[in-house]
Amino acid sequence: MKKSEELFYLIKSLTKSEKRYFKLSAQGNESAEYLTLFDAIEAQNIYDEPAIKDFFKDKAFITQLTTIKNYLKQRILQSLRNYHSRISRNAELIDIIRNVEILYHKGQYQICESELKRAEKKATSFQQDLLLFQIYDWKRKIYQALYPQDMETIKTITETQKNTLKFTNEYIDLILANIDPSQFSLSHKKSVSIQNKTLKTLHKYRKLLISKDHEKAKGILENLIKEWEQQPELLKEYFTMYFSVNNNLLGFLVFKKQYKEAFVRILLIKQKAQTVENISAAFIKEKLRLYNIELEIHRSLKELHTTHEVIGEIQHFIEDHKNLVPGSYRLSFCFQFATIYFLKNDYKKALHWINAIINNQTKKDRKDLITYTYWLNLLVHYELSNGFTLRYLIDSMKKHIKKQRNIESYEKTILKFLSKTVDYSEIEKRNAFDTLQNEIKHHAIPEHVLGYVDFKEWMSKNI
Repeated sequence: MKKSEELFYLIKSLTKSEKRYFKLSAQGNESAEYLTLFDAIEAQNIYDEPAIKDFFKDKAFITQLTTIKNYLKQRILQSLRNYHSRISRNAELIDIIRNVEILYHKGQYQICESELKRAEKKATSFQQDLLLFQIYDWKRKIYQALYPQDMETIKTITETQKNTLKFTNEYIDLILANIDPSQFSLSHKKSVSIQNKTLKTLHKYRKLLISKDHEKAKGILENLIKEWEQQPELLKEYFTMYFSVNNNLLGFLVFKKQYKEAFVRILLIKQKAQTVENISAAFIKEKLRLYNIELEIHRSLKELHTTHEVIGEIQHFIEDHKNLVPGSYRLSFCFQFATIYFLKNDYKKALHWINAIINNQTKKDRKDLITYTYWLNLLVHYELSNGFTLRYLIDSMKKHIKKQRNIESYEKTILKFLSKTVDYSEIEKRNAFDTLQNEIKHHAIPEHVLGYVDFKEWMSKNI
């Protein structure tokens, strides 16, 4: 994202209710140029600044476009702060601390004390150690303003403030440890906060996977999930972290092929996710991660008769949150859908999703998924006996691969087979596939490739 595009993407991320709130809060403002600019940018699908300049060429403010864009950005952010003032306990506490700062400068120390008492209680209940540090800092300043001679109490407040840093430092160490589990060892001292405990457990889980102690790894995740569920208020406040732990466990269950248990957990986490009121970008990523695991199970079990319902559910979810779904996730799901419909022999629907990828690809897209989409496209056109189209696509495929690397032996063999046998009769094809299967034994297909497009299964299916 370019600096000049920041305002465009901010506007595009707004929900209908956020836009309505922003416009209502701006009503009655005599200097409404920024609202006109807001509408113009909102109407664009791709940010086009020259078009904006041309559209407003007769307006005086266009000579200071950068300034008014920045003003509009700040007004939108201010509106979002007001609209989402209750988005989390963290946001509520930050607002209280801001209030305390204003009251402190006004010399309203008694009101400050009252606000800080409320903030301290909330921050302690919701394990907001970093904000507790700031709360105690203000508590000390205000007490010092009221009772400058009582050094003993001031010292006690400062010592309490210092203790909050222990939990904050532990949190930072745990984040570093989770970046590279093999390089960090943590103390066996129990963590107090559920967030620190979660990070510590995930670190231990990854180390247990490295040492192949799978049962213990699974057990510590299950115990952590139970602990979260025993603290419903914290679970509600930090649901995305709880969601992430569940997805880790689901990934483990898929790895161990424990699909029935995984399906039960998927249903349970979906039910809990429906109760979440504030949908964040982090929550959406975890929900998409869950869907990805669910599709992987369907593919592994080959039970594809109910997959269409899941695909429909995912499509609706992506459409409902389109402004918050990263492009890489869209590409990944389109590829998943295309692969699943190909496995179901529903070649028209597979082709629909293949074309959705090919016709909308960008330079930023994952090259591996684009390449294997092209392969899938070849197989679909082969199954549809589109000989003329297929031979043209094979030539394009060769050029595409050569731009990146040399064509592998197995690729040459499959491409030659597709071109040569597409017009064969069913019996001739069956015999040709038998020959191809024997040839491929001498030109092994790498396992990671089969994870994208299972050529071996495709050959077996056609024999």
